[in-house]
Amino acid sequence: MNKVALSDRLISILAYYTFGMFSLIWLVFANLTKKRITPFLSFNLYQAIFISVILAIISLLYSIAINFMMAIPFVGKLASAFDIFFNKTPLYFSFTVSGLIVTILITYLSFRALIGAKSYIPFVSEIIKENFGG
Repeated sequence: MNKVALSDRLISILAYYTFGMFSLIWLVFANLTKKRITPFLSFNLYQAIFISVILAIISLLYSIAINFMMAIPFVGKLASAFDIFFNKTPLYFSFTVSGLIVTILITYLSFRALIGAKSYIPFVSEIIKENFGG
C-alpha cells in the first residue's frame, strides 16, 4: 500500500460525509489553483459523487414506486406498511433501516479512506476505476 498524505485522507472523508458536495468544491478549487489531485483522492472524490447520485436516483425511484403501488387496493396497504417500517420507524436512536444502511456504508467508506486504502463497492468502484483512474 502506498503512503497516502493525511490531507488526502481527510478530504476523502469529508467528501463521503457531505455526500459529494465537498468533492465538487474541492475539484473546482483544485482546478482553479492548478493543484494536482492524487489518484487516491481522485478515486474517492468521484466515488463520493457517484454514490450520492446513485442514492438520489434510488430515492426517487423508490418514492415513485411506492406512490404507484398505493393506488393498487391490496398492494397499497403492504407498500405503505413496508414504507413505514423501512423509512419512518426508528430502530436505533433516530435511525431508520434505510438511514442505518446509508450510515454504515458511509462509515465504511470513510474508515477505508482514513487508513489510506481504497474502498471497494461492486459496480461503483469498477466504474470509477475505468472512467477516472485510480
